[in-house]
Amino acid sequence: MASLSIAALISFFAEEKKSIERGENHYRSEHIESFSYHQGILRGEVQASMKKKVYRVTVSLESPIALRSLRNIFKYLLKIYIFDLIYLDDHFNIKSTECECPKGKFKCSHAAALFINGIHNLSRTDIECQWRKKKSNTSLSLQAVEELFPLPKNYVAITRSPNTEDRQALYGSLKAYGRFTGLCWLMCPEPAPQAKLPVPTIEEIIYSEEFIQTRGTQQQLDCLVRKAKLTEADILLVSQITVGQRDNPTWHLARRGRLTASNFGSVLHAKRVTPSLLKRLLGEYDISRVKAVQWGVNNEAEAIKAFTNLTAKTVQETGLWLDGSGILGASPDGIVDEDSVLEVKCPYTERNMTMEEAVNISPNFCLKKTESGQYALKEEHVYWHQVQGEIHFAQRKLCYFVVWTSKDVVVLKIAKDEGWSGNISKLTQFYFEHLFPKVVEGQL
Repeated sequence: MASLSIAALISFFAEEKKSIERGENHYRSEHIESFSYHQGILRGEVQASMKKKVYRVTVSLESPIALRSLRNIFKYLLKIYIFDLIYLDDHFNIKSTECECPKGKFKCSHAAALFINGIHNLSRTDIECQWRKKKSNTSLSLQAVEELFPLPKNYVAITRSPNTEDRQALYGSLKAYGRFTGLCWLMCPEPAPQAKLPVPTIEEIIYSEEFIQTRGTQQQLDCLVRKAKLTEADILLVSQITVGQRDNPTWHLARRGRLTASNFGSVLHAKRVTPSLLKRLLGEYDISRVKAVQWGVNNEAEAIKAFTNLTAKTVQETGLWLDGSGILGASPDGIVDEDSVLEVKCPYTERNMTMEEAVNISPNFCLKKTESGQYALKEEHVYWHQVQGEIHFAQRKLCYFVVWTSKDVVVLKIAKDEGWSGNISKLTQFYFEHLFPKVVEGQL
């Protein structure tokens, strides 16, 4: 037989594209319980999406006259079912379908699913084939925890009541496994009460009575500019109460609705403003589970430790540093001495490379080698704009830029680029033109 084609599927379901999508979902979700090909006829059983129900499906590859005869025979033999049927012409194009589901006469997704399964599983030969999905074995006996995780032979439980030292030792052991350990979370100290921000959030401004009563986009923008403006004292206080950053709810609250340094490079390099860029800037993408992000978070402390070992310098925790406009912000990984910020990068793609290998192999790596053989941060890289934003907003003179992998670590000293300050007005203008309307529309 000739193989079933995607073109035949798309042609027939042209007006019911959702049936193709749902049929593909049925196929990928393994909703097809059985499938067989015998004497030019495809038969199968397809699960309903939301119910524990199975629809029997029959796809015939014979002529339409033969199909009608076969359908009547099967209806007579098994009256409790109305078989799903797909009529194909001599070129294996679909002519019509029937199904026992409520949408059976209107090109349903179950027929599409069976046809898609045929595309993937039928060869170009007419070899008879059939299979049925194995049911999960529910007869397995349950095992006790002691059987699943037997204790070591030399284990001896303490007979006295546990004291504070015992609890601290247990907490220390659990902490080594990471915060996903439930008991570790239960035993950790209660978080300190959330500090109140000394400045209004962007949300508070746009929901304020003054803003709501203001008419006209330009007038609302003027209101935001006026109410978001910060003093030097405000900026310093925000940086202090947001220490801890991702572990501090106040830090998340202060960043919400503002444009921060990690996105400066994306904005300044953008040739056009795309919907995906705006979604990323508005925080609509959850990147917390992205492997590269998790790798960076999990190894940041190790990178800072490597920095202190190499430089003998102390790193002071810091929070969010806002620009005087109250619209832009930056969160360095730390403060070093009185005049420097710290920024740490743990690249995921190059995680098992030396810096030499990363520079030579990865074209998108943030570092380059100068003519003198020294490493330097590429000025066209997005990290350059992040670093300069941190230096400017934290009012420091330079940045210790640390790149850490499992094989190597490099520490660079990046000086403040006075010429970069011209980008601050560009970033602010971008916010007012592209992000402010989205925030007002409630897309924050």
